[in-house]
Amino acid sequence: MNPLSRRAFLRSALRSAALAGLASSGVARALAQDGSPPPALGPVTHWDGSPLGRILLNVMTEYSEPSWRARPTGTLYRWNNVVPIQGAVGGEGLYSTNHTWLSTGSGYIYSSWVQPVHDLPINPTLPIGEGGAWGQVTVPITDVRSEPRDDAPRRQSLYYSTVNRIFGAESDYYLIREIYGYQYWVKAAHVRIIPPEEVAPISPDVPAEEKRIEVRIGQQMLYAYEGDQQVYAARASTGVQEHPTPHGEFRVRDKRHGQRMTGGLGDGAYNLAGIPWICYFNSTWVATHGCYWHNDYGRRHSNGCVNLLPADALWIFRWTTPVASYWDFHTAANADAGQPGTRVIVRW
Repeated sequence: MNPLSRRAFLRSALRSAALAGLASSGVARALAQDGSPPPALGPVTHWDGSPLGRILLNVMTEYSEPSWRARPTGTLYRWNNVVPIQGAVGGEGLYSTNHTWLSTGSGYIYSSWVQPVHDLPINPTLPIGEGGAWGQVTVPITDVRSEPRDDAPRRQSLYYSTVNRIFGAESDYYLIREIYGYQYWVKAAHVRIIPPEEVAPISPDVPAEEKRIEVRIGQQMLYAYEGDQQVYAARASTGVQEHPTPHGEFRVRDKRHGQRMTGGLGDGAYNLAGIPWICYFNSTWVATHGCYWHNDYGRRHSNGCVNLLPADALWIFRWTTPVASYWDFHTAANADAGQPGTRVIVRW
């Protein structure tokens, strides 16, 4: 895959906003017959055309029309549940930030809780050199094993778009090793090896001090600037009220292609493997990064980090400094070595 230009990436990031909403006046009339006001139909913004969706709620209701007030037609459950998506339409959203509903053929489900996925278990097993490689999961869900064989004990699941460090291949399995030493095996057919050129820097000719990121909490948006010119924009999900994203001016201090993140207590605890395209920017390890556990961008959702679609997080990862070394688990900013961290400004 050839690296895209800044302009092409910008067009890609804004493509969802350009899609016309398929607001059906027939839906509005049908729902108004019971005396309730017609729903506020909105544009399609939260779907990229993926053919499948991974259910992210423990229990999700299907409806006869794209509205919470429509008749329920069925129930979907989270555990390893992937459903075909026949199309996306604008409807009555639960949240004002998202009016996108997905047709499954038997009803409509709300897109904020559905991960867009593909099912591409067709990757060849490639030799892995001494320096290792980075790999991205290309199926909705894959189980990882303690040994490189199908009957070995299952360790956990990895999900579509996660990025992990690969250190070897055996019996059509890849060995994944995490930054803190935890390791396991995954089917090689389920993982695409990412070539170094695919994560090469974007606009390396622009002086580092000319680049900056602005995260605007009130808009739930992230913007990238080169001087006074905006070159990128993406919907974001920043920290919830209990764990807000800190305001202020920071710099990217550490970058990682992928990593497990853990934290929280009780019902808020999390343990998420393979979070992709991480740019840490403050001393408490707040970062911009890709997300695979919700599709709710435009609304506060995180424990402080700036959640982005994986494609948006990848663009930011490539565009910011320091330039991440493909051969290392992480790369720290070092102004003395000509690799200062890109400025990150978080404000309302």
